Amino acid sequence: MLSLARRTKLTALGLALVCALALAGIATAASGTSTAKDTLVVLSDEVAPALDQDGASAANPALEEMLLNIQTPLIEFPRTKRGDILVPNYAVGQMDFEPRLATSYTKKGLVWTFNLRKGVKSCAGNEFTADDVVYSFARGKSVSGAAPIGWFLANVASIFSLEPLTSKDPKAKELTEVVKVDDYTVQITQRNANELFPRVAEIFGLAPFDSKVMKANATAKDPWSHNFTATKDAPGYGPYCLTKWIKGSEVRLTANPGYYMPKPQFTNIIIRKVPSSSNRVASIKSGSADIATNLTPLEYADVAKSPKAKALSWSNNSGIALGVNFAFDPWKLPTGKLIRQAVAYAVPYADIIKNDYLGEAKPWTGMCPSNYFGYKPITTYKYDLAKAKALLAKAGFPGGKGLEKYADGFAVYYTAERRSLLEPIVNRIATSLAQIGITLTQKPISLAEFADRTLTKYDTPMFVRDQDRPLGSDVGYCSLLFYVSKAKGGLNSQSQFNNAAFDAMYAKTTTTAGPARLALLRKMQDLMMDELPVIPIAEVNSRLAVRKGITGWSGETYDILNYRYFTSTD
Repeated sequence: MLSLARRTKLTALGLALVCALALAGIATAASGTSTAKDTLVVLSDEVAPALDQDGASAANPALEEMLLNIQTPLIEFPRTKRGDILVPNYAVGQMDFEPRLATSYTKKGLVWTFNLRKGVKSCAGNEFTADDVVYSFARGKSVSGAAPIGWFLANVASIFSLEPLTSKDPKAKELTEVVKVDDYTVQITQRNANELFPRVAEIFGLAPFDSKVMKANATAKDPWSHNFTATKDAPGYGPYCLTKWIKGSEVRLTANPGYYMPKPQFTNIIIRKVPSSSNRVASIKSGSADIATNLTPLEYADVAKSPKAKALSWSNNSGIALGVNFAFDPWKLPTGKLIRQAVAYAVPYADIIKNDYLGEAKPWTGMCPSNYFGYKPITTYKYDLAKAKALLAKAGFPGGKGLEKYADGFAVYYTAERRSLLEPIVNRIATSLAQIGITLTQKPISLAEFADRTLTKYDTPMFVRDQDRPLGSDVGYCSLLFYVSKAKGGLNSQSQFNNAAFDAMYAKTTTTAGPARLALLRKMQDLMMDELPVIPIAEVNSRLAVRKGITGWSGETYDILNYRYFTSTD
């Protein structure tokens, strides 16, 4: 047994070394040395499968990362440098976003005027103008893609109505809400006051395309060039140009000479897919790669010990929660809320943070990211087995007696691909719940099946949510994504939470601004933390493994990398 274990370990080390040497060769071929100041070598578990922001792969982070680098939005979050990281202010107010392709913007009533930046050119050499903004919103309103992200973002911000999605009249898709004033000025009109605009304009789905290139690649069957963006390019006005794209393997970018910001230090970017996280670790520790993403807490701790690498960390918007499904007993029983609250008091929060996340997390006192606009911390639930037992008895199940007939409702599903992290966490929760008389059954399933069952079938009685997070940095957007009922427009109602009072409050936030809206958001959070559609466990730090000397990690809502900000001191 010992010799077998040693042989397995040596084999793994050998494979890691081969991978590291191969990557070193790639970097050398591209730039003369793996640490050349103009080339950044990035190892990830995935590269973009497509580039259509309104396509079937729109939710893929690798796609979103490419769009972030080959396109630029009108506005962005302001950022503050803290050590090696540029930390965004997600809670910024409506009028305080930082201009990007817009130089400034103003609001008068429901009309927003954006003054556009002059002299910005795409990789094709076309100058950015108001025509590109109008085209991009028109494409979104066409709802012609498999996943109409552009329409959705404008809809939740009260720019587009439901008609483009529901009406058969072609006129319903004609763009009237976004108009060109002159070559460098556009006006965007909301249907009613809604503070999700211009916040949603920061999200990748509303970044302007190079309309000339897009129109040149349109066809009669595909007038909005979805096939072109899915398979070739998504031309915009970003800091980089796509120069090579091997699906499932590699992406290469080069700096766009027509971009308006100073030329980035890293003018060449190589992103390679390396599925094995241990191989990514070996490469970053050997110095043959500059960045490695999506490692486990133990792997980041290992990288931090290396003389050639370091692990960056900051509190972003990622969290882990234990979800329950209101369509299943015992969660839908008249006393189901008391059972959910009993579970919330029995979760060993501190142990999970210390032992599973190695301290790279903090208690989560809400159901939306704590740095989002409108967040209210609610510190009700802390580890207290005595209180958990009392609540369970009040629900009619003293010591858990009687809950055995609802055994199916205590099946916890999580993604098997993340089993090394999630299984110990679920084990800790199960061990603690057993002390109050609740027995959990673990159900690890593939990521594909997990997505299908939690996003489409809604048939998981309990689930661990640790990767989904709202792109819109607002508690209202977060509520629509996870907690508004499906009947009222909820997008990802994994818990099948259906509360008329909550839905009504959310609806009112879409037509309310200022202190009145903030008051509604606070009431919504009070209600959620009382009803517990999910039990928030911890907010988990965002991590990145980088070669020593690398700095300038720019925080994003989905931890995708903005390459133009990275620099190196060696």
